[in-house]
Amino acid sequence: MGHNFEDASPDEIKEIVDFFVSHGTIALLPTTVTAPISIIKDAIERVRRVGHPAILGVHIEGPFISPERRGAHNPEYILPPSPERFAELTSGHAGFIKLVTLAPELPGGEELITRILESGAVPALGHSDASYEQALAALERGVKLFTHLFNAMSPFHHRAPGAVGAALDSDAYVELICDGIHIHPAVVRLIAKVKGFDRICLVTDAISAAGLPDGEYSLGDLPVFVREGVARLSDGTLAGSTLTMDRAVRNFMDYTGCSLPEAVRCASLNPARLLGIDDRKGSLEVGKDADLVIFDQDLTVHYTILGGEVVYARR
Repeated sequence: MGHNFEDASPDEIKEIVDFFVSHGTIALLPTTVTAPISIIKDAIERVRRVGHPAILGVHIEGPFISPERRGAHNPEYILPPSPERFAELTSGHAGFIKLVTLAPELPGGEELITRILESGAVPALGHSDASYEQALAALERGVKLFTHLFNAMSPFHHRAPGAVGAALDSDAYVELICDGIHIHPAVVRLIAKVKGFDRICLVTDAISAAGLPDGEYSLGDLPVFVREGVARLSDGTLAGSTLTMDRAVRNFMDYTGCSLPEAVRCASLNPARLLGIDDRKGSLEVGKDADLVIFDQDLTVHYTILGGEVVYARR
């Protein structure tokens, strides 16, 4: 809806979240991109003040990433992994930081993983040039997730499996951006065959252009150009997506031929288990939060219910 969490006002943050709620999302992690520490801290504070019932906390994606695998992140603000800078970044927000993406192969990466775990957040490997061996070592250290698998990480090669090989050769969770652009449908099928339907988490990776027509937008302070729904920097680098969760579920079913329950699991129970909140979210069970999405056979959302209250009704 034209807004970034980095600089959105409280009303604009609510507009972003309400947009995704209308597309079947009942809980999300607003995500910050690489920026100065002060900007990220300010964004976290504003998101927290909004107090929207669908906001679980935040995902910090950068600045502790690899310059070689930065993707659409601004290289000017990338920092080496640092427990001290992480403590500065998260000061006053204990428990609200739920997920942190980092490049664990960089100096300081091991110590940062430990610090992230101590803070109660989930460490994730992403925007990383880690080798297969380095990625496995990060999993041993406590990394539990590969952020948007295949994108912005060392690729798979039959003699150098890279981070992708480690993701597929372990029981770690993996994120997929199922927009038909970030990952070819055939690769999505292969991932589903290897990982099954209990280790895949569907994500949107959506930027400010989601919900709006083609045009020029921004990611952090970098200009992004959207053509036919595809977001890229001026050099052609993919810069997030315009995906919504209802489309992600529909695409995942189309690409893999899986059942509706299997696809929904990848958008609900799996991420809830990753975050350790499956005791109250992620499935329809007695005693859990009354968060429901009602949709038709085409997966068009008609109602979204949070805590037993209808917060979206399709007109």
